[in-house]
Amino acid sequence: MLHLDASPRANRSRSRDVARRFFAALPDAIGVTRAELWSMELPSLDGGMIEGRYDLLHGNPVPDNVKSEWAAIGAVAQSFLDHDGFIISTPMWNFGIPYRLKQFVDVVTQPGMTFRNDAAGNVEGLAAGKRALIIAASAMPFGEDDALAGLDFQSRYLQAWLGFIGVTDVETLNVGPTFGTEDDVLEIMSAAGERAEGIARNWQS
Repeated sequence: MLHLDASPRANRSRSRDVARRFFAALPDAIGVTRAELWSMELPSLDGGMIEGRYDLLHGNPVPDNVKSEWAAIGAVAQSFLDHDGFIISTPMWNFGIPYRLKQFVDVVTQPGMTFRNDAAGNVEGLAAGKRALIIAASAMPFGEDDALAGLDFQSRYLQAWLGFIGVTDVETLNVGPTFGTEDDVLEIMSAAGERAEGIARNWQS
């Protein structure tokens, strides 16, 4: 499994702490690759790169440096697809996800890499048959208060993205609210950790 860790915090990361509870409940035989997104060297997608991608798709010549940069992006996407499951642990930033996680999504979500289109324009996700767990930490009680649903551009965005690339077996574990008294937050974290362990046991079966 691949763990996409989107928290930049070295300590006191709520999402990472719950992810640790999940992994601790898995058998040792299940391999886990941890991707710390804030220390990964992700390719940039500037205008020249985007134009180069369209040229490559249409079989037009492109400079060698653009070709090699897109080969590097293809390698990142393939490494992503080489895993059977994905654990995404992320804080909420401004109702959405941290920009490094968004950059990773943008890098790997490319035609011919994690999805493809048929002649009629229909999309086929190339990650079909895999499963995912979203561990979404927030200062607000998302998942408990329906009135907040319209502000959730964190877990709902990730659910939509995973579905687009073919991952339909997706579970979401909301961790929150992480803002409050120390005792209240400890209780929230304990409950989230127990839920994570329960999900891990279900995944084993």
